[in-house]
Amino acid sequence: MKIVIVGGGSAGWMSATTFIRSLDCDVTLIESNNIPVSGVGESTLASIQDWINFLELGVDELDFIVETDATLKQSIKFTDFLTLERRNSFHYPFGDAQIPPVVWWQNKHKQSKQGHLICGNKYAIGINPLAASAEAGKFDENSIYSYQFDAIKFAHFLKKKYCQNVKHIVSDVIGCKQDSGGIKNLKLRNGEKIEADLFVDCTGFKSLLLGKFLKEPFISYKDLLPNDTALATRVPYRDNDKEKQMVSYTECTAIGNGWVWQIPLWDKIGTGYVYSSKYISDEGAKQEFIDHLSIKRLDTSQCEFKKVPIKAGRYERSFVKNVVAIGLSAGFIEPLEGNGLFSVHHNLLDLTKTLQRGPVSRMIKDSYNKITSINMDQWSQFIAIHYAYTQRQDTPYWKDIFNKEYNFEKGDTYGFVDWGKEIYMFHEYLHLGQGHHYIASGMDICPYTRDSSRSYDADIEKAMYKFAKLEEEIEKLPSLYEFLRDRVYNRAITELEHL
Repeated sequence: MKIVIVGGGSAGWMSATTFIRSLDCDVTLIESNNIPVSGVGESTLASIQDWINFLELGVDELDFIVETDATLKQSIKFTDFLTLERRNSFHYPFGDAQIPPVVWWQNKHKQSKQGHLICGNKYAIGINPLAASAEAGKFDENSIYSYQFDAIKFAHFLKKKYCQNVKHIVSDVIGCKQDSGGIKNLKLRNGEKIEADLFVDCTGFKSLLLGKFLKEPFISYKDLLPNDTALATRVPYRDNDKEKQMVSYTECTAIGNGWVWQIPLWDKIGTGYVYSSKYISDEGAKQEFIDHLSIKRLDTSQCEFKKVPIKAGRYERSFVKNVVAIGLSAGFIEPLEGNGLFSVHHNLLDLTKTLQRGPVSRMIKDSYNKITSINMDQWSQFIAIHYAYTQRQDTPYWKDIFNKEYNFEKGDTYGFVDWGKEIYMFHEYLHLGQGHHYIASGMDICPYTRDSSRSYDADIEKAMYKFAKLEEEIEKLPSLYEFLRDRVYNRAITELEHL
C-alpha cells in the first residue's frame, strides 16, 4: 500500500511514524515550506503512552526529553473557572484514586458539622496522590506521567528517529485530479504528480484534501463552546524562580474573556490565551493577556504573539473514499484538556486497526467514521462542562456562559445526560475511570449526601491514616526541576562530554 501524507508538524510526523512502524506500506510525506510554525509548547495526556507502547517505539526518554525541551506532567490544574470571590483551583490528575470518593465526601460533611470548611476543590488532592504531589511541587517518577514539549522539536525528533524510510517532499499541493474512488493524484508546485492508495490529510484547519478538495460538510461546535481565537507565545522563567515555576502540571486559568494556559518547558514557559472575539478585540485580548502575565511577574517585553484562529467542530466524516484526515484537518475542539494531540494519537491507533488487514470495506470505514465522530462529540461536551459548571457572572462573557442553554438531546452516550445523573446520585459517582468526577467536585458539585444507614467513621479514620502516610512519602520526593536537572538534563550533558 502506498500512503501519501500531506502536511508535517506533529500530526504529519506522528502519522508517518505510525504507518512506517505498524503497516506494510510505502510512505511519502509532502510538506510545504510556506507554513509558519511556532513551538510554543504542547501538552499531552497520559494516554500518549498507549501510542508509544503500541508502536514499540522504544523511546530513549533521555534523548526524547532533551531534544524536545520537555518536562513531565501528572495533572491539569484549573484556576478561577468556578468563581473569583474565593480563589478556586482544583486538579484533574492522572492515575487512580487511592481513597474512595464517598469517604472523602463523608469526611467533608463531618468536618463541616464541626465547623471546619473543606471545599470541593480539595477533592482531587484528597483522594489521588498525583494531585497531592503536583500541588506540593513534587514529582514521582514511579507514577503515571505524560509530556509537555516543544511541538516543532517533537516533530523533528520523530522525523529523525523513526522516519528514515519515509520519502520527504518539500513543496506545495496546488491541485488534484479526482475520480470515483477519491483523489487520483496530487499536483505539486514543483511539477510532480503524486499518486497513492491512501491520502492522509494533515494540513491543519485548512483541511486541504478532506474539506477543500472533497468538500466534506463541516459540523461546527460554536453552539457548544464559546472560544474562537488563541494568542500564543513563550516567556522566560523568573530569575532564581525556575524550580518553583516548573511544575508537573499544565495550569489553565480563567480570566475575563476566556482562559490562559501555562506549560512549563525546560528553557521557557509556553503560554497562550484562548478567548472569544465576540466579547473582546484582538488588541484588547493581547493587553488582557499581557496584564495577566504581568500579575504573575512574567516578562513579556521580548515576546512575539502568534494569533491562531480556532475552528471548533468536526467534519461529518473523517475517512472519505481514499482520503482520511488526522489532527486539526479532521476536527478540533479547543486546547483545554490537551485534546489536540490526544485526538491525533487516538485516531491513529484506530486507523491502524482499520488498515492493517488490507483493503477497507465500506462497513469498516463507516464504523471508523462513526466511532471517531462519537469520540469528538463526547469530548466536546466534556470540554463544555468546564464552562457550564461556572458560577461566574463578572463579565458579559461569563454571564452569557452562566445563562447558556445546552442541547441535552446530543448527550445520549456519556455526555450531558449521564453527567446530570451523576450529579444527582445518592452517594456515588458512576464513572471513576473518566474525568467528570474531578471536574464536578472541583467546581463544588457534590452528589453525595449523608448516608444515615451506616457510619463512615471507621472508613474515614482508615483513609486519613493512609493519606497521612502518602503525604510523608510525597514530602521525600524531589521537585520536578530537581528530578529533570539531576536525572535528565545534567546527565545528557555529561554523556555528551564523554563522546
